This record gives sequence, C-alpha cells and structure tokens, in this order.
Amino acid sequence: PDLTPQQIEAVIEDAFAGLVAFDVQRVINNFAPDAVLEDPVGTPPIQGTQAIAAYLGTFPALFSQMKLYSLDIKPGGQEAAVKWRLRFTTKTGKVFFLDGIGFFMFNQEGKIQTEKEFFDLAYFLAQLQD
Repeated sequence: PDLTPQQIEAVIEDAFAGLVAFDVQRVINNFAPDAVLEDPVGTPPIQGTQAIAAYLGTFPALFSQMKLYSLDIKPGGQEAAVKWRLRFTTKTGKVFFLDGIGFFMFNQEGKIQTEKEFFDLAYFLAQLQD
C-alpha cells in the first residue's frame, strides 16, 4: 500500500527532529536497514543504518546546537522533496545557516530507503574552519 502524504511528512519531520536533538536512534528508526544516504550528493554514499548512525554520531563533536528553521515537504507518490533551513552553532560558538533540498524515497514499510541532500558543501566546510 502506498504511503499517504501525511505519513511521508510524519517520517521526515521525525527524522529532522531527531537530527537537531542529536538523537541518532530516533533518526535511524526512520530508515530502512539497507538505506542509502548521500549527504550531500557528490560525496560517497553512506550505506546501511549502522554506517548512517556512525556518521550522525559525529555531529555532537562539531556542533553545540542545531536548530531547524524551516521544513517545506512536498510529497509525491512514495517520494518527497524537502526544502530546509538549519541553524548551526559550532563548539566555538559560531552561528551559521545552511539551506538545502533533500530528496527522499520510501520503501513499502514506510521507511526512508534513499535520502539525497543537496547543499553548498564548500560553504558548509568553510564555516567549520572559521
């Protein structure tokens, strides 16, 4: 059975809520065991929830806070495009914003099968260097 737009939105909202709370398990609960994450597209894909969890586990070492400023979800079929804006506070106290677009594909169990994030990686990395 196909997911409803409300079901898709609920999964994405929960995953983002877990992300900004540094709650790796909450994020991972929304992914299929063999999910693939490209964060961002153009970097090596992260495959499987164990690898995705390890990746997400690095965030608290870089950031003291992450805040979701906006999340605009456009579901269609078993997929969704998501425009987002995050505010990051680094461990050194620097605050910066990052805008991006995510593309999500869901499996029959309602889990994220594929997530592809599009954002300016060079800008993001430069903000971490300052």
